[in-house]
Amino acid sequence: MSASWLHRQWGLLVLLLLLALLEGLHSAGAEAESTEGWWLGRPRPYFADSPTNFTIISGQTAYLPCRVHMLGDRSVTWMRGRDLHILTVGLVTYSADERFQVLHTPETDDWTLQVQYSQPRDSGNYKCQVNSDPKIVRNVFLTVTDKRYLDGQLYRMPATSSEEGEYGTHIVGGGARFLQAGSSLSLECVVTHTRAPPTAVLWYHDHSVLDYDSPRGGISLQVEKSGEQTTSRLLLSAVKESDSGNYTCVPVNAPTASVSVHVNNDELRAAVYQGGISLAALCHPGVGGSALPIVVAVAVILRGWLMDLLS
Repeated sequence: MSASWLHRQWGLLVLLLLLALLEGLHSAGAEAESTEGWWLGRPRPYFADSPTNFTIISGQTAYLPCRVHMLGDRSVTWMRGRDLHILTVGLVTYSADERFQVLHTPETDDWTLQVQYSQPRDSGNYKCQVNSDPKIVRNVFLTVTDKRYLDGQLYRMPATSSEEGEYGTHIVGGGARFLQAGSSLSLECVVTHTRAPPTAVLWYHDHSVLDYDSPRGGISLQVEKSGEQTTSRLLLSAVKESDSGNYTCVPVNAPTASVSVHVNNDELRAAVYQGGISLAALCHPGVGGSALPIVVAVAVILRGWLMDLLS
């Protein structure tokens, strides 16, 4: 075996070893590049598995979960499905209805939509959306069962034992209101309680719930709690004849109180009725013929007084 042959074999072996080493370095570099791209690339957010269907009873608070991992600097938006109305963006509430609020703490990935004092009209689809590219959306469905259907009455009367406490409800100003069209209706409902106040006070116009999202618009609701008394104030601006009807103050798990509202386009008749005077009664034959001049005089004085106020 010649030395030249051994030298050629040794050179071939070294060449094969160098090729194997280069291949290994190339594979390691590609893997490192792939790993580096994974860590340097922007991670995409994704939703964690959580329930998507909830059923509660009206008056209760609804909690709609939305857990987002790898959110980064993106924001979470809650929208109402039926009209795509934006309720919250991040921690900011964009709805005039203060019952809607998002619950989030920095140490968690949860962005829970809270709906207080739930109503049957809150039922429907709610969308939790992340402004990633592309956007991701999670649908959550809420069903609010009307408590009246469960109880067989508007609301169940509370127990009167000393443990549960006692409640009383009344609307300030009597059981009837007479208004001129275009004026404002203000109703004040006072709920007294010996223990805990009612969790919510709702207002109904006939069979429809009045709230910030009511189609009518121009509705203001205020609740004030102090000691053993809760006061709810309802204000309707620019009333029309269609606003006439029965208005009911409904504290949760407490007695209700109602008032009858009459809206009239005749300013004189509205003022006379509001003052507790009925022209029909004064003009009744039983009053006597001598009462007619008095009736006319009263009507003229009232009309002049109203015209001065309106001018």
